[in-house]
Amino acid sequence: MAMQTEIIMEPITAGTFCWNELAVWDTEIASAFYCALFGWTIDTNEHGPMPYTMFKMGEHPVCGMILMDADWPEDCPSHWGCYISSDDVDATAKKAVELGGMLCCEPQEAGDEGRFAVITDPTGAVVSVFKGGDGKNPNGHGSFCWNELLTDDMDTATEFYTSLLGWTAVPNETSAEPYTLLMNGEVWVGGMMKMQWEGNPSWLGYVSVASVDESITRAIELGATVYVEPSDMPGIGRFAVFADPTGATIAIFTAVSECCGDSCGCSNE
Repeated sequence: MAMQTEIIMEPITAGTFCWNELAVWDTEIASAFYCALFGWTIDTNEHGPMPYTMFKMGEHPVCGMILMDADWPEDCPSHWGCYISSDDVDATAKKAVELGGMLCCEPQEAGDEGRFAVITDPTGAVVSVFKGGDGKNPNGHGSFCWNELLTDDMDTATEFYTSLLGWTAVPNETSAEPYTLLMNGEVWVGGMMKMQWEGNPSWLGYVSVASVDESITRAIELGATVYVEPSDMPGIGRFAVFADPTGATIAIFTAVSECCGDSCGCSNE
């Protein structure tokens, strides 16, 4: 999870996370919050079947945002979602159903950008698969650096994702709570945690920041609700989890090598 300080663009390969997207009922509130917190800017395309907002860090797209409308269930909360790159969206969607998942959204074109499908895994978490785009992925402060599945059935989730995507699941023996690391070939792509609380299984995205403590202070000033106070992951970094003013949950992360001794609560030693 170590990150570049400045944004760079890296190639995407099948089985890796390639995009994060916010679905909200109020895009103005969300835009104001994230632009003030992370320094993002927005670029909204008003053409096509529905407006789409691109969040950018400098000139680089880092994630997107869609406005939920009357086609969405009224009780659907604002939320962040993630996309995994696939060489064949239709085949991946078909296999997901064969493995016990369900399709929230059948394979279809994403305008001129590519093709996607939205899947609910057998534990109830929603994830999307996508093929298209420019084959680049942002890496650096202000971009998403990790995606983590929160589920109440790690065995079922492990069987599903390893069979669907060819991932390898590696239990983390040093974690205080059950935690599994997910590998795509030789690359760490994400993690999976056993839920110790009530709620629906979901994927949680982490954004890289220079200082978790400074960012969480700013997030609170902007109206965020903190779920997990800034905490250390020994030898890895520091993180926090919060809900933005629309209610969508997101996490922030600073790698241990980027901390400044005791000033951020962790040590480089």
